[in-house]
Amino acid sequence: MADPSRNHPLGTLIAEARDDQGDICVRQQGQHRFLTFGNEVEQSCFNLETPYRLEHVYTQAMLLGPLLGGPLQSALILGFGGGSLVRALRHYQQKLSITAVEARQAVIDVAAQWFDIDKEDPFLTLVCAEAGAFLGSPQETTFDLIFADLYQAENVDPQQNTLGFLKLCRERLSDTGLLMLNQWSSEYRDSLAAKEALQSVFGDNIAHLQVQGGNVIAFAFKSRLPRVNHKKLISEALALGKALDIPLHTLARNFWRQNLARLRSAR
Repeated sequence: MADPSRNHPLGTLIAEARDDQGDICVRQQGQHRFLTFGNEVEQSCFNLETPYRLEHVYTQAMLLGPLLGGPLQSALILGFGGGSLVRALRHYQQKLSITAVEARQAVIDVAAQWFDIDKEDPFLTLVCAEAGAFLGSPQETTFDLIFADLYQAENVDPQQNTLGFLKLCRERLSDTGLLMLNQWSSEYRDSLAAKEALQSVFGDNIAHLQVQGGNVIAFAFKSRLPRVNHKKLISEALALGKALDIPLHTLARNFWRQNLARLRSAR
């Protein structure tokens, strides 16, 4: 009997695990390794030749965050997956304090074994917890950047666009902190509701970047929209993009064009 995995669009199954929430699969095709939750949806993509490279455009767009926020000493990642953002941020800044939160311990274990995540990294804290529970825990730690990309097997975790979750995110930002939120939605009504919830928490201190694939990344600032120098942004994006092997300068230009009026009003 033919092995059905041979025809899987994400390649050969090389490892799998299971917990009470379902399957966790690792597949490989050429130099790319994928994390899935038992289907054909990519939860994470890992380039074996350039481990720090972000393969998905929407996560590349999130790396504009370090160029838009204030001083960067700490980052919080909600939705660890295969650790793509951890690897990119670590390559960008070796001693950046990173906390990554993942609801499933099995996902953390798989990422450590198959996706080049160093659990002994002294500047990395891996937390197995539900994101909302972590944010609401009684601690005073704040973060300069928060990346929120909570994804279930088929779609975005609905809690990510709730008022309670967004308020907790804002509370955990430093005074000059920035939240980056993946607002992908297949339904216009859901997308509109997500934007309204975000605005009710962050007011007008929000910029958006629509990228290839239908994803919209929201950049929500704790205090106010920054005064962005166009030439400086493009120059820094070009340098960081070269370091990470991603077209960040193109995304920076699109960010500027899509938010031109708002960014000019912040000056």
